[in-house]
Amino acid sequence: MRASARRVGDIVEVTVERLGRDGDGIARVDGRPLFLPSTLPGERLRARIVEDHREWRRGVALERLHSPPHPTPVCPHFGTCGGCRLQHLPETVYREFRLAQVTEELTRRRLVFPPPQFVAVPPASRRRLRLAWQRDKGLRLGFRRLRGHAVVDVASCPVARPELVGLFAPLRRFLSALAPAAKAGEALATLLAQGVDLLLWLPGPVGPGERERLARFAAEQDLARVAVATPGGTPEPVVVRRPPELAFGLLRVPFPPGAFLQATVEGEAVLAAAVAKAVPAGARLVDLFAGLGALSLPIAHRLARLHLVEGDAAAVDAVRRAVRARGANRIEVEARDLQRRPLVARELDRFDAAILDPPRGGAAAQVAEIAASAVPILVYASCNPATFARDLATLVASGFRLEEIQVVDQFLWSAEVELVARLERRHAHAPSCRVRGEAAGCP
Repeated sequence: MRASARRVGDIVEVTVERLGRDGDGIARVDGRPLFLPSTLPGERLRARIVEDHREWRRGVALERLHSPPHPTPVCPHFGTCGGCRLQHLPETVYREFRLAQVTEELTRRRLVFPPPQFVAVPPASRRRLRLAWQRDKGLRLGFRRLRGHAVVDVASCPVARPELVGLFAPLRRFLSALAPAAKAGEALATLLAQGVDLLLWLPGPVGPGERERLARFAAEQDLARVAVATPGGTPEPVVVRRPPELAFGLLRVPFPPGAFLQATVEGEAVLAAAVAKAVPAGARLVDLFAGLGALSLPIAHRLARLHLVEGDAAAVDAVRRAVRARGANRIEVEARDLQRRPLVARELDRFDAAILDPPRGGAAAQVAEIAASAVPILVYASCNPATFARDLATLVASGFRLEEIQVVDQFLWSAEVELVARLERRHAHAPSCRVRGEAAGCP
């Protein structure tokens, strides 16, 4: 058979050269990459081609002809569940891959950077899980299949807090009875100090009978709160036994149903510590994409001023309530969509330091304004090395220097990675003079 005629179903013998950005092994067939999940660099194997695209192919390993030692995956759902796809990597290979996820993106942008620090986060530490459920012969509750939408029914999860894993079986039984006509849905379980906060996405509104069943289920499982969301609607708390809240420094912030929260307590602590280290006492700090204030509120007591900016209305309301309850008059909270309307340079010039923690897409518009401003210190947290590197290139071109970077492994064994970086300007940067005479130092 000619090499060019190879197609789906054909069996090839290949050697894995390296790992791709999602952790799949990469071999080459006919000059094109062949992606092979659950393989290691240096492995010689027979594989079947299962996808054939113009620029690349995907395959599955059939027989390992020569292989370095593989650790035994700790999860029985490894290989089918789309979550922990890196459990086959030896520890040294795993750490090298985690660091390479970041350094390769920075190198691609020709950026200069210090050696990243790897920060491990232990198993059984994930405090929030987005679960999916699907009904056919029975109700399956778990996670999406690798590269698919079908739900893998799971009984355990080695990365999740035991309190959340203990909810799998009773929640599966409960959903079977609660929504017998519904074919699919999702649930978000978050473990807080008050207990588990459960948000259910259901196809329609719940009536009095369903509310009674939800109340009984919450009591049986000792849940802090149960909220329900329907298509196009906002989450509605249905059962509140203990109002969920978060303690950040001296403030106690109510937790809105479904609000953003770092995946682990340990990971959040690393990010917050990076902020505390970078921002001097008495500084004026702006927290961009602030969420519930997890990174800035812990040091609010030693700041001259703290200005939080967030686009989610529920999060803004929660932080404002916490600020009012504490009487913290040096803390301001602004509701603003920073993707559409970033703080401009002259607004940023009032601050001594900034925090940036944007969504996966990064913050190109906001970064351009930071680059044009006089802000001398920036702490940037990101869950996407590619958009982080893109934004970093803009900042470096404006005079920032990457002083420190930490790779925080709070998405253990998954293809996702968290990082936090500290940037400082190499030299004093004049305030923005876009509007003549508005800022100190403008002609």
